[in-house]
Amino acid sequence: MSSGEPQAEVEEQQVAVKELALKVQLPHFLTTETLTLPSAYEESLADLKQSLSIIPLSRNLTSYTIVINGVDVTAHFDDLSTFAQIIEELGLADVEELNVEIKEKAYNLAAVYDQISRFREVIGLHYIDRISHDFGVAAGVSKFNNIELDDVKPKEDKAEQKPEQEEEAANEVQLPAEELTKIAEFAETVSMKSFSGKFVDATDFDKVNDALKVPIKSLSVSQWSPVPPFQKNKGDLLYLSLQTLEHETFNITCHFSGFFVNKSSTVNFNPEIKVNEKGKFFKSFLLYDLVSSLSPSFAKTIEENEINLSSATQHPETYLLPNNSYLAYPWLVNTTTANKNFPDVSRSQLPLISNGVDGSDYVKDWNSDIQAIKELPTTSIQERILREKLIHKSIFDFNKTATETAINIIKGNLTPMNPTEEEDKHIYLKNGIFYSTGATTVDTFQATGGEEASRYIAAKDLAGVKVMNSRDVRGIYNLVTCIVDYMGKRIVCQAPVPGVLDPAPEDEEESGEKVVYGLSTDANKILEDASFTEPLKQVADVFHLKPHTVELSPEVKSKGELVVSKDSKGLKGTDGRKYVIDLYRTTPRDIEFTEQHFDPSSPQSYPHGEALVRHEAVTEWWKRKIAPLIKAAAEKAEAEGDKTEPVLPTEQVVFNPDAFSTDTESDEDRATVREISKFIKEHLVEEFLNDVSSQLVPFDGKQLTEMLHRAGISMRYLGFIAERIIAKKEEFVAKEAETIKANEEAVKAKKEEEAKKKEEEAKKAEEEAKEEAKEEKKEAEEEKEDEEEPSKATYEPIVANLNVLYTIIVREIVARSSKHILRQLTTGLPTYLVPFAVAHFHNCLLGSAITSTPSVEIDPVYRDFYPESAFEFTKLTTDAVLQLIQTEALVRFRYTLPSDWNSTIRAPQLLREIAHKFGIQWKSQQYAFTKEDFDAQAQDFKVSTIETKSKKKAKKSSPTIVEKTVARSSTFIADDIVNFVPLVKDSSSKSSLIEEIFLSARAHIAAGGKDRETGIALINELVGIQENIYGKVNAETARFYTLVAQMYQQLGYEVEAAILGRKAIVLCERTTGFDSADTITAYMNAAYYEAGNDQTLNSLKIYKHAMQTWASVYGKDHPTLINTLTNSSEAMMRIKAYPAATQFLEEALELSVAVNGNVSEITGIIYFRLANLLVSINKFKESRDLYVIAHDIFQKLLGPDDSLTKQASRYTGSVNMYIEYMNAKSQEAKKQAAAVAAATAKSASKVKVPGVSATTAASKKKAGKKHQVPQPDPEIASKSIDDILKFIEGGNQPKKGKKGSKKK
Repeated sequence: MSSGEPQAEVEEQQVAVKELALKVQLPHFLTTETLTLPSAYEESLADLKQSLSIIPLSRNLTSYTIVINGVDVTAHFDDLSTFAQIIEELGLADVEELNVEIKEKAYNLAAVYDQISRFREVIGLHYIDRISHDFGVAAGVSKFNNIELDDVKPKEDKAEQKPEQEEEAANEVQLPAEELTKIAEFAETVSMKSFSGKFVDATDFDKVNDALKVPIKSLSVSQWSPVPPFQKNKGDLLYLSLQTLEHETFNITCHFSGFFVNKSSTVNFNPEIKVNEKGKFFKSFLLYDLVSSLSPSFAKTIEENEINLSSATQHPETYLLPNNSYLAYPWLVNTTTANKNFPDVSRSQLPLISNGVDGSDYVKDWNSDIQAIKELPTTSIQERILREKLIHKSIFDFNKTATETAINIIKGNLTPMNPTEEEDKHIYLKNGIFYSTGATTVDTFQATGGEEASRYIAAKDLAGVKVMNSRDVRGIYNLVTCIVDYMGKRIVCQAPVPGVLDPAPEDEEESGEKVVYGLSTDANKILEDASFTEPLKQVADVFHLKPHTVELSPEVKSKGELVVSKDSKGLKGTDGRKYVIDLYRTTPRDIEFTEQHFDPSSPQSYPHGEALVRHEAVTEWWKRKIAPLIKAAAEKAEAEGDKTEPVLPTEQVVFNPDAFSTDTESDEDRATVREISKFIKEHLVEEFLNDVSSQLVPFDGKQLTEMLHRAGISMRYLGFIAERIIAKKEEFVAKEAETIKANEEAVKAKKEEEAKKKEEEAKKAEEEAKEEAKEEKKEAEEEKEDEEEPSKATYEPIVANLNVLYTIIVREIVARSSKHILRQLTTGLPTYLVPFAVAHFHNCLLGSAITSTPSVEIDPVYRDFYPESAFEFTKLTTDAVLQLIQTEALVRFRYTLPSDWNSTIRAPQLLREIAHKFGIQWKSQQYAFTKEDFDAQAQDFKVSTIETKSKKKAKKSSPTIVEKTVARSSTFIADDIVNFVPLVKDSSSKSSLIEEIFLSARAHIAAGGKDRETGIALINELVGIQENIYGKVNAETARFYTLVAQMYQQLGYEVEAAILGRKAIVLCERTTGFDSADTITAYMNAAYYEAGNDQTLNSLKIYKHAMQTWASVYGKDHPTLINTLTNSSEAMMRIKAYPAATQFLEEALELSVAVNGNVSEITGIIYFRLANLLVSINKFKESRDLYVIAHDIFQKLLGPDDSLTKQASRYTGSVNMYIEYMNAKSQEAKKQAAAVAAATAKSASKVKVPGVSATTAASKKKAGKKHQVPQPDPEIASKSIDDILKFIEGGNQPKKGKKGSKKK
C-alpha cells in the first residue's frame, strides 16, 4: 500500500461520518428531563454506556437496559453494535434524532458487585486502592502545579501600525512598570548558580491528591455474607457494613430491587428492612443515593473534594488515573509524604468484588480475547478506533496481570509446574499465562553463550512480536508477550497457543510434537506444512526475508524453500488459528561483530554469539537499497509511456535469516548479511555522530538509548562510538587549528595589502577628491555587496556536543555494567537480602571517598534463616567492584574505561542511571559522595536488635528488643531503598490510525487555502481520537499533545499552544518521569509557547524549572542550556529589561567559554550580542572591548573577509569613534562651562551640541560615507538597541547576513 492510500482512505471515511442526536430519558428517580447527547451512526452501544458512566447525573447507574422504539436493544444486540445497525434492524427511517429510554434493571449478584465497584470509584476509594496495589511508591508524581503561573490569556490587540512599525512592534512588548519590575526581580533568580543540587529539592512534588478526603469511614462486605439459603428466595444478594463519617454503623441489604438498611447488628442477624418509630426507612436503587441519605457529611465531602481539586489545579490530568498504561515511578521518593497507607476493610475484598461471583473472571483466555479483537472489522474510522482502543486496553491488562504474577514468582509465592528441576528452568501456568525464566532455553544456545544468549533471545523475540503487531498482519497470529525484570531476575510471560500445553493423544505417531512448520522441537526434522506457506509470506514481507533452503545435516534438511527462518516455528492452535512463534530470527546475525568479539575460549569474549541486527537498521538498509530500484523502474516506465504505478521490486532486496547458521548457505546470502552488518559501523554510527555533533545532544542514558535504537544501533556499539567520538573530536580540533592558522596568515596578508593600498591612496589623494562622488557610489555598492553576503558561521557546538555525548556514553557503559553485575550479585540471593546487596554495591562504587572497605549492617535475625553463603556479597570492596565494572565494560561494550573514570564520573547522575536500569526507588535525602560532605552530615539511623539478658532471680534468660541509634559508616544503607519496581517490556505498538490522520492533516495544512482549515479541523478531531484510544493519562497522549502544541504554535494559535503545552508537561511528568528527557523537552517547549503568547513571567518560571531539572539529570554544563539562556535574554530585551537580559547573556557566555572554548563561533556571537546589549544601556567602553574580542574570534574562525568579521570590525570602529568623540566633547564642555560660569541656570543645565568645525567637516568629507563621525544624541539612553546601532553607524545600520543573525 502506498503512503498516499491511507490518507485517501481516512479522508473518505471522514466524510462518511453521519451525526445523530440521542434523546435520552433516564429513570424517573434521577431526573424527569430529557438529555440530548451528540452521537453518530458509527458509534456503538458501548460508546453510549461510556457516556452515561461519565455524566454526573447517571454515572452511578450500572444495572439498566437500553430501550429504543420499545425494543430492549441490550438483549438483542451486543455492545459493539452501531446505531446504524440498530436503526436498520429496527426498520427505522433515516433519522437525525433517536429516542432512547434507560430503564433500571433488577440486580443480580454480579450487578451488585458492579454497583459496589462504581460506588468506590465515584467516591475516590480507587485512589487509595492504587496506592496499596501499585508496583511502586508515589506513582505519577508531578511538580508542575507548584509553579505559580498566571492563567493563559490571549494577546492584547495592538493598534493599527504602519508597515515600517510592524517589525519593530513584533520584537517589542510594552508592559506596565509594576509587571516589568516583577519580571526583573524574578529573572535574577533564574540562574544555574542558584541550583542547589539537593535530592530533597528534586522531590518537592505537588500535593494535589492530598486535597482528597474519603467521604465514608468504611464500606465492606458484612460478616453476615454470603446470603443464607433461606434468604436467597426473598431476593437478598449480599450484605454490606457501612461506617459513616458521623461514626454511625449501618448494615445494608443488597436486594434485587436496590439497597436498604436492615435490622442486623454486630451480634444479631436480621436482614429485614429497618423502619423507625415514625415509619421512616432508608432504601434506594443506587448505593450512592442510600449512603447520601444516611450521612449528611457524605455529599458535603464529595462536593468539597471537587472544589479542592479544581482550586488545586486547572489540569485534571494531575489526578486522573490511567486505564491502559502505567504511571512512572520516581527513582527518588519523598518518604515523608509518599509512604502512606489508609485503613479500608474492603480493600482486601476487592478480588471477591472484581473477579466475578465465583472468581472465574480472574482466569482469562488472554490469547482468545486479544486475537478475537484483532479480527474485528476495520471498514470505518469508528471501527478502527474501537479496535485499536480494545487492543491497547487488552494488552495493558495482560501486562498488568503478568507483572503481578511474575513478582510473586520471583518472591517464591507460587509453585512451579516442574518443582524438581533447577530454579532457572522452572515454568508456571497461572491466570491463562505461561511464565518462564529467560534461561529456560539455555540448552538450545549452549554453544553460543548459554544463559546470556537465552536472555538476549527472549528480548529479540519480543521485538519481532512488536513489529508484527505494528504491521497488523492478518491470517497468521503471534503470541501475546511481555518480559518482566524485577530485582535482577527475568520472567518471560506469554499467552500460550491453544492446545500447545495439552498432552498429545495416544494414537499420534510422534508424541508431543506440536510444530508443523520449521525446525522440530527436538531439532531432528524440518517440517513444512504447505498451509502455512502463504500466511508466512506476509511475515517474510514485513521483515524482508528471502525464501531459502536449509540443510543442517544430510538427514535434517528442508524439501523445499522455507519462507521464514528455520527457528521461527508454525503451530496450529486448537482454535483453528495458525500461529508463528520464536520471531527472534527475523533479523540477520550481526556477523561482523560476532566474528570480531565472540570467542568462548577467551575471558574477554562477548557474553554470547547470538548478536542480531536491530529491525530499524534492516529497515534503513532496505530503504536505501530499494530506492534506486524504484527510481530506475519509474524512469523506465516513463520512457516507455507506461502510466500504471510500478510494482515495488521488494523481492530483489531480501536477506537469508539463517545465513551463518549452517555451512550450506550460498556465498551471495552470506555477503548480503555481512553487508547489513557492516552497514551499522560504516553508515549508521557515522551518521548518528554527525547528527548529534551538530544538533541536539541527549540529556541522559535513556534518551541516548532511544536515539541509538531509532538509528538502528545496538548498545553493544557504545565502546566503538566512544572511540569514534575521540577520533572525530581530534579531527575537528586539528581542522580548526588549520583554519585559524590560515586565517591568521590571511589577516597578515590583508594588513600588508591595506598598508600598501593606503600609501598608493595618499599619492592619489587629489585624484580621489575629484572623483569623490564616483568613489562614494562605488563604496556604497561594495558595502551593499558585503551586506548581502551571508556569513560562513554555522554555530554548531561540535566539540561541546561530542564531549557531552562521550560523558553520557561512559556513564551509560558504567551504569549498564553495574546493572549486569547487580543481576549476577542477586542471582540465587533471598529477596530479603537484595536491598543489603544493592546498598553495599553502591557504597563500593560511589562511596569510595568515604571508605574503600564498607561494612554491611545486617540484623542478626537474617543470619538465623539464611546460610552463610548468602552473605558472600558483604566481602565486596571498592577495588573489587571497580575491577568488575572495568571487566564488564570491556566484555559487553568493547571499551577500556579511562583510568580516572571513577573520580571524574558524576555520582548523583550515575546513581540515577543505575536506579532506572535496575528498578530502584531511593529515599530522598542528601547522599554524601565526598569525605567532607559525609563528615558534615553525620547521619544516624535506628536499628532494632534482639538481645538476650539473664536476670539474677530468673533461672532462664529472656530476649528483649533493644532499639539503638547507630552512626552511618557509609553513604548507603538498606533502609535507604524504599522499593524495587518491575521493568516491563511489552509488545504494544503505536496507533496506525492516528499516524494516518495526522499525516493527512499536515498535508492539508501545507496545501493552504481551504485545505488548511480542513487540516486544522482534522487535528482538533484527532485530539479526541487520541484520548479515546489511549486515554487522557498515557505517555503516548503526552507526546501527542507536545506534537499538536508545536503545530498550533506554528499556525499562530498561541493560546491553544500554551494550554496544550501545560497539559503535555503534567502528562510527561506523570507517565515518563518527573525528570525524564520528555518532561524536560515539554517544559522547554511550554516556556517557548508562553513567551510567544507575551506572558514573559510564565515563560521565565517554566524555563527556571526546566533548567534545574536539567542540571539534576546531567549537570550544570549541558551546551543546550546556552540556547535557553540566550532565548531568555532575547525575551528580556523584548520588554526592555536590559539588566536581566545582560545577566542571561553573561551566564550564557560563561557557560559557552567553559564548554565550547573561548575561540568558538557560539562564544563569539554571544560576545557580539552582549556588546550590542551593552550599547543600549550606555556602557560603550565595555561594549567596545567585547566587540574587539568578538572580532578577533570571527577573524580567526571565519577569516577577515567574512561578513560577520566585517560587521564586528565596523561596530568596533564606530563605537570607538563615538567614545573618542564624546571624550573630546566632554573636555570641550568643561572648558566652555568655565568660560560661561555667569550664564543662566537654564543654559548651564543643558549643554548645546556645537557645530562641526571646518576641519572636521573636511575630514568627514574625505573619509566618505563609511567613516562618518557620529553625532552625539542627548536622548541616547532612551533609544532602542537598533536605534543606537544605527546612530553609531552614521544612520545606516548594516543588514545582518542570514546566518549571522541566526539564533543560538
